[in-house]
Amino acid sequence: MDVSLRKYPYPYQAMLAICSDLDETPNKEIYFETARYLNTSEETLLGKGVGLEVGNTLYFDMPEHNFSYTNTDDDGREKIQTLIQSGHIDCLHSFGDFVNSREKIEKCWAEIRQHERKIEVWVDHAQAPTNLDNDIMQGKGAIIGESAYHSDLTVKSGALPFIWKGRVTSCAAQNAKRSYRAIFNKRHIKASLKTIALEFIKGWLARLGNEKYAMHKANKVLRKTTLVDGSEITEFMRCNPAWGGVSCFDQARGIHHVLTKPVLDALVQQQGCSVLYSHLGKVHSVEAPFSDDTRQAFELLANYQSNSLILTATTRRLLGYLRAQQEITFHTELKNETLHIIVTTSLAITELQGLTWEVGNAKDVCLFINGIQLEGLQVNKSDEVGMHSVSIPWLTLSFPTL
Repeated sequence: MDVSLRKYPYPYQAMLAICSDLDETPNKEIYFETARYLNTSEETLLGKGVGLEVGNTLYFDMPEHNFSYTNTDDDGREKIQTLIQSGHIDCLHSFGDFVNSREKIEKCWAEIRQHERKIEVWVDHAQAPTNLDNDIMQGKGAIIGESAYHSDLTVKSGALPFIWKGRVTSCAAQNAKRSYRAIFNKRHIKASLKTIALEFIKGWLARLGNEKYAMHKANKVLRKTTLVDGSEITEFMRCNPAWGGVSCFDQARGIHHVLTKPVLDALVQQQGCSVLYSHLGKVHSVEAPFSDDTRQAFELLANYQSNSLILTATTRRLLGYLRAQQEITFHTELKNETLHIIVTTSLAITELQGLTWEVGNAKDVCLFINGIQLEGLQVNKSDEVGMHSVSIPWLTLSFPTL
């Protein structure tokens, strides 16, 4: 019997994570209200919530005009810890501009690892000393002997399985054939053609062996690689399909140029996924953080999700899902007219949420993970041609009361 692993959780055709660096977030009210706006349907200071699933980043010592763990008060730190535990703060955006010694690193690291759920995604920040990329991001976090070296503590221990080292593509959909169509904007022909040309050049440089653009060749979100100290990591690439280039409209005040119908349609049509490069703390103003254009962009994305087209997830959950798809193995057996799908994996069951198998005409299906039958297997509605599928349920994160 022909059984295959569906690309995305049923019934979605694509996946998207909004990976927001918190640079220049002006205060704790905007930081937490942004999270509430994106993750609930409640009335917030930014407008009525859109009910997506979006995480946020965190760092420590920063200049006063940047919200950070050190700069906020006890109430802010308590709320940060709450959101780490709920999964809504899922990325560490370096340790911050002023963290440049092992003593400070160890203090920060212990502070965010005091509870059960841990941050497992690292995102380099500007030219912070603790960045793990020593080329694009000019960091020293993986250079043995430097005062900001920490990868032995944070990476080699396995605590940070996913690392972003500065790679950004303009292509709207990853894990799909490279396409530039969504970048083109007929109102900005010259600028969008320049962006397309630059992305095209990156692809060709990658084919010629250029290491800086190696991830652009395969157009995959994930790849296995190493840091300069030899630490093995899973690196991920982000995207910003703005017509003006990867450094344009990467903010709350410009995201309506990125979350557009052509971009979201391309994501669906190519059955792609993307980790969107953004800075949602760079707001329109402190008094009115989100403009109508910003809210309409998020409402558009929410509409694609409600129509079962694009599933939004935190960065950590999307990366975990893609890793699970790559790393599990399975085979099938037919016993007494019941299809057995037998999965072997070293990953925890929570890492397998959303995995979906298309099972043809089979009506009775059992799923076994490392020899143990899964209880609560989700049996999906048959598609338009009568094909059946089953899923490990994708459970939406529960946003806490702050």
